[in-house]
Amino acid sequence: MRKVKILRSNLNYLITITVVLVVFIGGMSCSGTSEILKLADTAQAAEEVGIENPTVEANNQFGLQLFQRLYQTNKNLFISPLSISIALTMTLNGATGDTQQEMKKALALADLDLETINSDFGNLQKSLQLNSSRIKLQIANSLWGREDLVFDSDFLQTNRDYFNATLQSVNFKNQQSITDINQWVKDRTNGKIDQVISQVEPETILFLINAVYFKGNWTKDFNPKKTTKRKFFLIDGSQRTVDMMSQSGRYLTYKNSDFQAIRLPYDNGRLGMYVLLPDSKHSLTDWVTELTITNWKIWRPQFVEREGDVVLPKFKVAYEKDLNSYLSALGMKLAFVPNQADFSNICKNPSDLYIGRVKHKSYLEVAEEGTEAAAVTSVQVRTTAIQPNRLYFVVNRPFAFIIEDQWTGSILFLGIMANP
Repeated sequence: MRKVKILRSNLNYLITITVVLVVFIGGMSCSGTSEILKLADTAQAAEEVGIENPTVEANNQFGLQLFQRLYQTNKNLFISPLSISIALTMTLNGATGDTQQEMKKALALADLDLETINSDFGNLQKSLQLNSSRIKLQIANSLWGREDLVFDSDFLQTNRDYFNATLQSVNFKNQQSITDINQWVKDRTNGKIDQVISQVEPETILFLINAVYFKGNWTKDFNPKKTTKRKFFLIDGSQRTVDMMSQSGRYLTYKNSDFQAIRLPYDNGRLGMYVLLPDSKHSLTDWVTELTITNWKIWRPQFVEREGDVVLPKFKVAYEKDLNSYLSALGMKLAFVPNQADFSNICKNPSDLYIGRVKHKSYLEVAEEGTEAAAVTSVQVRTTAIQPNRLYFVVNRPFAFIIEDQWTGSILFLGIMANP
């Protein structure tokens, strides 16, 4: 194992782990002929990951727990637990001792060893790589390190082997480093995110970047000619007029005394959006506490096919949140504390590394042809009335939604639409 050799200064040192997630689900055809993995080529990898894969379940559990903590009454919410988990897992490979154990606990990975975690995430990423004329899902990772440092070889090798993240040595004092990183992000998100870094603090030694890009068509587009103005009723009792899309067909649905749900598939049906609509007698605020991994595993297999009509608002949501306090509340405390966090497996000198900031930004638009979305997550580490049996699903009040990969069971995105 190689050790770091640098000149110490009076500055504390900073590692920034930046995760860029872009989801672009639209009606446009894909340009270009290059493919990461075609849909058919991912079947075996998806089967190997499996719906009962402990890392997939852990990622879903983490995402739902974080989602509940982030929820605010009458506020829109949109995150990607997959993106956040990948960023933090790459960081986890540099943690040790109690810092590592707390991070694993927060990520719901406490019962798994690092080799299993890395292997499972590697397989999951491979299985989620899709590229066809109607759907595209790509995941990319990279490391950008200060050029005068030598990082731990095992840390670099692990992130290269399982996350395909290679190290680029850069001079953070040079503005070109910022340009290069932002260009990498722009290229891997098809231009949907063109800037993730605006400045680099003097203490910065490393950026870990994850990018996810998703573009797809609904299996059945909503006809724009059927989009009309309708009322949407907000949590506070007020109402507003919004564009409502509508279509008829056969859908997978679920209903109990508290809420009803529907699955709207993309392309061949592997990926789909679950729209979860609390009963009019239950507020979204009260119901969201029921959205746990335990309940999700109970509800998901009980969806049955029904014929009916769906009315769904067109909506956009832009979301941004610093996640430090929320991750700390999940048990990840030491990682944020100078002189107590232990990320010595990233590099030995400087050794006083800690996470300064975990930030998540996202954007989502749902329209007749599909959905367009973008998100950025950064982790900064520093030192120191209806016909019987016919479905009539009208989404005219606040609702939750989940975008999930059916083959692996992985929850890719989670959202709340309180005010479209």
